[in-house]
Amino acid sequence: MKTIKIFLIFIFFVSINFTDTYAQRNIKGRIIEESLDELIAVKVFDFNNNLLGETDFNGFFDVIIPNESNWLKLAYIGLEIANIKLSDSCNYVEIILLPDTHYDFMSSQKIDRLRKKEFDKLSQLHLEAIKKGIFKNEMICYSREFEAKKPRLDEIGKQMKITERQIKKDYQNLSVGDTIKIPFSGNKRYNGTDKTTLFTWSSLTDTKNFDCVIEGVVVKKYQYKNGYNFTYKVTDCEKCKFDSIVYNGKAMKIGQEFEHDMKIFKTIISQK
Repeated sequence: MKTIKIFLIFIFFVSINFTDTYAQRNIKGRIIEESLDELIAVKVFDFNNNLLGETDFNGFFDVIIPNESNWLKLAYIGLEIANIKLSDSCNYVEIILLPDTHYDFMSSQKIDRLRKKEFDKLSQLHLEAIKKGIFKNEMICYSREFEAKKPRLDEIGKQMKITERQIKKDYQNLSVGDTIKIPFSGNKRYNGTDKTTLFTWSSLTDTKNFDCVIEGVVVKKYQYKNGYNFTYKVTDCEKCKFDSIVYNGKAMKIGQEFEHDMKIFKTIISQK
């Protein structure tokens, strides 16, 4: 009887281990960029954004995913994220990541058209990688769809227009004598000295906390080349953690005057 119990316990644990092993899936592969160079430290995520692993110095990766999972997300700074759907029999993938190119002064529709043109080159690039011995499988066992950015870009554009209208309204309500605050970032030894050079934040940023905020009073207001310009005199530098600060080649100190374009650079309007 005791022998039978031990045997049943053994079968029980073997069954658990077999189930755990069966529930997992080993996926290997290699990731390169469009120049066909290997990519080091590409992050490999599952569908729920859990980090599974990353590529080695030769662009290879080896990860474990749940057996019921069939998605991988690949991410690398400066390159577009790739979402791939694995077939049931797929256990080795070879993937090319495309540059996350910035297209200035273009419509979202044109941007996607240019991105799609690059995306359509992937199959040819894959064949070139095979010819050079970088990839080994001509047959691709995963699917990868082109993902349009237009909806997200249109939403960003919409929010930017709202912000721009608010900036214009704030500027129209701004008067000489009003107190304003200008947020800056700083870079020590930028000019080759021990001083910290200040750089103004973009007017479109929604950041709330800054390492340096200079307070001033508006002494002149004027529009120039479609900008929202004013001159302010510095009244307080206490909320700037940097020492020996300079801006536009001049020491940032009380009494100093600086020009500012509210359309381009962030301005915090003090409540009246």
